[in-house]
Amino acid sequence: MTLPPDFISELHRHFTGEIRLDPISRVLYSTDASIYQIEPLGVVIPKNQDDLHAAVELAAKHRIPILPRGSGSSLAGQAVGPALIIDCSRYLDQIIEINPQTRTAIVEPGVILATLNRAAARYGLQFGPDPASAERATIGGVVGNNATGAHSILYGMTADHLIAADVLLADGSLATWGQVSALPPTSHDSAHSRFIHAILALRQTYAEAIRAHWPRSWRNSAGYRLNYLIPWSPSAPPQFFSPVGTQPSVYHTHSALELSSTLNLAPLLAGSEGTLAVMRRVTLNLVPKPRHTVLALLQYDSIAAACDDVPRLLTYHPSAVELVPQLLIRLARGVPAYAAQMDFLEGDPAALLIVEFSGEDPLQLERQARQIGEQVRIAIEPQAQTRIWNVRKVGLGIFDSRPAAARPVAFIEDCAIPVEHLGDFVREVERILAEHGTTSAIYAHASAGCLHIRPLLDLRTGPGVRALRTIAEQVLALTLRLGGAMSSEHGDGLARSEWLRQTYGEELIEAFTLLKRAADPYNLLNPGKIVAAPPMDVNLRYGAGYQSAPWQPVLHFEAGLATAIEQCNGQGVCRKQGGVMCPSFQATREEMHSTRGRANLLRTLLSTPTSHSLLHTEQAEQAVKAALDLCLACKGCKAECPSSVDMAKLKYEFQHHYYQTHRRPLRDYVFGYINQLVPLGAPFGRLINALTRWKPTRAFIGFLGISEHRLLPQFGRVRTSPRFSLSPAEMVIYLPDTFTRYFEPEIESAALSVLAALHILPIPLPLLGAGRTLLSKGFLAPARRHAETLLDAIHRLDPQAKLPIIGLEPSELYTLRDEFRDLLPARRAEVEALAQRAFLIDEYLVRPAPYSDRPRFAALPKANAGQRSPILLHGHCYQKAQPPATDGYPVGQEATASLLRAIGYDVEIIPSGCCGMAGAFGYEKEHYQLSQKVGEMVLLPAVRQAITEGKQVIAVGTSCRSQIQDGANIAALHPIQLVAAYLTC
Repeated sequence: MTLPPDFISELHRHFTGEIRLDPISRVLYSTDASIYQIEPLGVVIPKNQDDLHAAVELAAKHRIPILPRGSGSSLAGQAVGPALIIDCSRYLDQIIEINPQTRTAIVEPGVILATLNRAAARYGLQFGPDPASAERATIGGVVGNNATGAHSILYGMTADHLIAADVLLADGSLATWGQVSALPPTSHDSAHSRFIHAILALRQTYAEAIRAHWPRSWRNSAGYRLNYLIPWSPSAPPQFFSPVGTQPSVYHTHSALELSSTLNLAPLLAGSEGTLAVMRRVTLNLVPKPRHTVLALLQYDSIAAACDDVPRLLTYHPSAVELVPQLLIRLARGVPAYAAQMDFLEGDPAALLIVEFSGEDPLQLERQARQIGEQVRIAIEPQAQTRIWNVRKVGLGIFDSRPAAARPVAFIEDCAIPVEHLGDFVREVERILAEHGTTSAIYAHASAGCLHIRPLLDLRTGPGVRALRTIAEQVLALTLRLGGAMSSEHGDGLARSEWLRQTYGEELIEAFTLLKRAADPYNLLNPGKIVAAPPMDVNLRYGAGYQSAPWQPVLHFEAGLATAIEQCNGQGVCRKQGGVMCPSFQATREEMHSTRGRANLLRTLLSTPTSHSLLHTEQAEQAVKAALDLCLACKGCKAECPSSVDMAKLKYEFQHHYYQTHRRPLRDYVFGYINQLVPLGAPFGRLINALTRWKPTRAFIGFLGISEHRLLPQFGRVRTSPRFSLSPAEMVIYLPDTFTRYFEPEIESAALSVLAALHILPIPLPLLGAGRTLLSKGFLAPARRHAETLLDAIHRLDPQAKLPIIGLEPSELYTLRDEFRDLLPARRAEVEALAQRAFLIDEYLVRPAPYSDRPRFAALPKANAGQRSPILLHGHCYQKAQPPATDGYPVGQEATASLLRAIGYDVEIIPSGCCGMAGAFGYEKEHYQLSQKVGEMVLLPAVRQAITEGKQVIAVGTSCRSQIQDGANIAALHPIQLVAAYLTC
């Protein structure tokens, strides 16, 4: 099906938002976080409620299927389909009202759940259900999935917190779904009144069948929420009726046949996946935030043993019990952002249970926590608890961080079993998977009997696809036998809708069909989900016929270029609105400029014409180029992506590939070869400085594509180097860089003064930098030659390979430490050994010398005591991407902060991501506005505020200091300048 021209014409007349019918947009929206891929008819992005109304109304008029979509983080394929996608995430994101008296919120469907919670926290409130995807999941998606999370035993499901909803019905008419009388309306004139008539008939006809055939697990999002019409549930969450919970009437577990005199239509939206109505705004119940929480950690010899212990633990009335398996622990230790948070764990347990207690009295909570086991470890401090939860929440994506053909596949990851059967369920699932020659990580919400299970399968093969179905059938039978449900928070979608018939039986499937028909007579709302769904093993993103044809990469990819790209599973952590990843998405809110969007386009470029390729090669190349053009190569994805997608590395590789057949701009050569050009101009530095301000020169700079709003770096005056001892206590190899030596020589001079004071002799390398500028522009062959030459130079200076290598500029030093292993795979062992002794100067100074157990900075002459000004520290992106050091000492910005604190400064780290400059990026004319926008998200406002408070601003990277100077007119210092000043206090 294609969109008819008359529909497109009308849409353009009545729609003020964005209409995207191009192949690139259809690729970007053809996947979500599931295993499926379906090309949509097109994409519209409404700017306001009138746009949303117009899109639905016109689609109804022309019988065009539509699919309302949020962040696309759904795991079962709910957010893909052969329909016109309505992306509500970009503009329909208003929090209309938070009422602390009634504890309610009215929000649009595109509001991010974490954003709502931050706003509600000002009143001591929060939304109860807490999916791990809260930082990117929209309220529309949370409702559509009937989401919940780790605290479901306390707060239940999203359906339990839906008070009312303003919706658009399938015919485009407006309606409010909320509390209504059980008496039939007198009119049949509107779609809404006809729907209410149908609902009342359904509850009367099928009440007995609902009670008889509903899964015994209260945690259930399979099918439609017909049980809320009675209202009735077969069981209740263990702690649901606690003082901090709510008490909606759905958890009436009696067997009486009488029906209530009113009913609430809003819960029907929960888990409906956009198949019944389109949300305009919803009214949600909020709950009080717990005043205090305490975490208790228990270790086990097996996952099954941990699950066996859950019923006992529930008798202590916890607010959450979460299962963390050994595999998640090991993988988290390999992702920098999470490895740094693993200090709560000792050893390598087969399974870990995180048991949370919440309430008003912290001492009572601690007593409760200590009662649950003799070997329990307790976390009381909020920061420690946050680290533990961060590692737990990364689970779903981190299993994809291993490059391999067989990948963790989400299709049975949402089963919920009555907790008394949980251990037996785990043992039987492990047996089923062993029959198929595979295994799985098993983790998640043990307290609710919900385990996330993702078997390792290669869906590119026929046997892999056949195993997908067979395993699903076997686990379905097991789940039903134990009284559970296949969907408990992730929904049905394409993965599990097929199993609803076996779950509910023919009578209730008939009721589901009647409900869908009453709400959507022409099957226009997200067709193929819940009712009349296709088989679960079709429309696969990677099916048995999938093939990719990658070019031969220059950089080393452990499992190949295609696998590096395909590690992206689409879960969309890159769409969050804070942290390091992904600055271009945070600034633009464009799917194309998220890590996921870029990976999708790269995968399309590499796929063969028969493998879902919606674009021909040149189209795909241009799409990838446009997407990567705004990638700042900040390595935020390397640090924070649970699947370890390294988009910066992929960008370098693509640039090299692309410019084999396309002409490079002259500007690339200027920036890429700056290490060679700057020394040539240094003797004429004062003249060049003057010329860069001259109007004709500025015009030429503009011709090169460099922004007129940027002042080019100015040559600094040459500084006198300090004298060094003839008998130094230690020697180091010093990696100079162009930016520090020629543009900020005062920093190099300060560093040399500090080293001289410590009797450390620096032996400078004859080369400038590690080739970062070449790498950043995709000059991979010259970058490799530079790396080879640099390694050879290091070997000549230090043939025994014992001396530390230190540097001042993070982008250069970390290139040696991180990228050389990919540039020079044949010398990998040498590079790995080198990386272990390569440090930024702050990292070097917080480590002890070989002959001492005290950090090197401890040998600095003592300065005069006195009050030092507080420091605001902005760390370089590459510092934030560093994994914990194997020697246990601080790395990255933590090393910088540790050094400054050690000499008496009060250091506050700015919670910023990339500064926005990103080397050459911020100088480039077409990137200037985005560069500033990224800077204004956190960094520049924080810097301006700091100056008003009398704080000193420190930035480690040369690009960061330039951005602060240009954007806030503030001269930030390098940390080593403070250390040098400390010597002269």
